[in-house]
Amino acid sequence: MTNTEEEISRSVTVGIESRRRKLHRVPIQLRQDKKQIYEPVVVPLGPYHQRLHPQSHLVEPLKKELQDIVCGDTTRKSFLLSNICERIDEIRYFYGGADGYTDGELAEMMLLDACFLMYYIERGETQHLICQRLGMSGVLFMFRDMFMLENQIPLWLISLIHPDHNSLLCQYLSYDTFGDNRLTQLPWANGRGEEPLHLLEAVRGISFILDETQENSSNLMRLVKKRNNLNTRKQDSRTNWQMMNTPFWSATDLKAKGVHFSRSSYCLTDIKFESFAWYAELHLPFFYITYNSKLFFSNVIAFEMSPETDTNMGVTAYFNFMKILINNAKDVKVLREKGILYSLLANDEEVVEMVKSVDTYGFAGDCHFKDVNMRIEKHCTSKARTWMAELINTNFRSPWTVIALAAATLLLCLTFIQTYFTINPTN
Repeated sequence: MTNTEEEISRSVTVGIESRRRKLHRVPIQLRQDKKQIYEPVVVPLGPYHQRLHPQSHLVEPLKKELQDIVCGDTTRKSFLLSNICERIDEIRYFYGGADGYTDGELAEMMLLDACFLMYYIERGETQHLICQRLGMSGVLFMFRDMFMLENQIPLWLISLIHPDHNSLLCQYLSYDTFGDNRLTQLPWANGRGEEPLHLLEAVRGISFILDETQENSSNLMRLVKKRNNLNTRKQDSRTNWQMMNTPFWSATDLKAKGVHFSRSSYCLTDIKFESFAWYAELHLPFFYITYNSKLFFSNVIAFEMSPETDTNMGVTAYFNFMKILINNAKDVKVLREKGILYSLLANDEEVVEMVKSVDTYGFAGDCHFKDVNMRIEKHCTSKARTWMAELINTNFRSPWTVIALAAATLLLCLTFIQTYFTINPTN
């Protein structure tokens, strides 16, 4: 056995042990009339959609071609298949049984799909080969298929095939989430957390890493946050209905109330509201919108709502919050100008449609941003702050208005001084 094979064997038996969990299918009440969101179009992975797939005549030869490139000779292929067969019971549990497949058929499928997924993650020149075989239309739909909940395979299969899987996943997840290579270590590496079940869960987990370098940690902000926390605790007289109430303030409404917007971090739950004397600041996470955002976040929400899934419903709560902030294209413009929203869509109206189309199925999620909602409501219902904000927004909208006011004030002062000395001339 070579050194590489020994390293892979150790990673299979030691480094990838995780709590056994299932990949549950999307509940029927969620998937109704949404076949295009939850069922793969070009590339099926795993047993849920493998058989009778309409594109099988294009995809299966490509999978075998990629498998030959990855595995090389038959010796290594046999070695990888034997390692997969050692954990075939875990794979069956992952898919809830995988009825209709023998152990050998299931192991062959896992190796084929794992090789394809690895090539997808590597990008670069490998994408050119996939594009040649599937065409550009196939590649575009392949990107969508990779993030469907029912189209996942166990993530540990990547570590079985690739000797440097940590760097491979770091590079992919960092680029996919942050657009750069800032991620140098996987959050769950070295026993710091539970390994994600599949690629979709891994991408979701990266979206909740708090980038501390982007936090505003000034002394003033800490003091204001402490004061706001004290004020929040004093409101014990509020009923449960009042505490669960969601203020219906869009981004343009909040701007008119003297609320300024700024970017917090890449963590989707990093939403903070700080109220000052005559204005306030709402800190929101960076959000990048593409044509696949609806499909991706719909599948993440379906994952958060799956049985045996221990999540904080963070993505679902985030979209509930954004649905309140974004009512029309003007709201999108406010957030886009502050560097909070970035979009590949054609216009702001499409962004509004995308945010509204992501269904959260009535999930309240008040526990996530309850304090933020309470502070927004308190700030916006304050008459003094409202009057000051309206005064500034109405009368000081441009610098020329400020200059004119300063000039008028100076002229008034000079007139007063002239009148005073006219009545009381000096000797």
